[in-house]
Amino acid sequence: MTSRSWFFVLAAALCGALLAGCSPSGVDDEAERVKDAVRAYNEALVRGYAMMDMDELRGVATPEQAIKEYVLMSALGEGRARMVAHLVRVEFGPVRFSETTSASVDTTETWDYKHVSLDTSQTIRQESGVVYRLRYELVKSGDVWLVSDVVSRDEGAASERTAP
Repeated sequence: MTSRSWFFVLAAALCGALLAGCSPSGVDDEAERVKDAVRAYNEALVRGYAMMDMDELRGVATPEQAIKEYVLMSALGEGRARMVAHLVRVEFGPVRFSETTSASVDTTETWDYKHVSLDTSQTIRQESGVVYRLRYELVKSGDVWLVSDVVSRDEGAASERTAP
């Protein structure tokens, strides 16, 4: 290969690398990070309700969102029950970015859950296959996406806050 050929090979490789950096894969990677944040939030929520400790949401939700869940968990506690939930399936819609630090994603989630008496440890109520259509709002704090709000997308429940 001549020195001129090497130049074109090197130039083509550099252009390819530059174009790869500008490709939608960066957006795809960030969208996956948003989805991972929602998954982490749901895992922490399950632990939080089971242990009756919403400190589990630290690092995956904003303090305001954690307080919303704490209020719901407290209501269960006042009723002398705790919730044991299991996320069976989650399907994600497209992730939408309104800024570099703001995103939202719609999900369709299937949950199984039971309410267990704090006094007797017996199951008070149990449901399987409960489907929620939710919209998650997220904000980026440093390098981490945090859930800042969760609302139902079901008709007639647009402003209703929801938890599994």
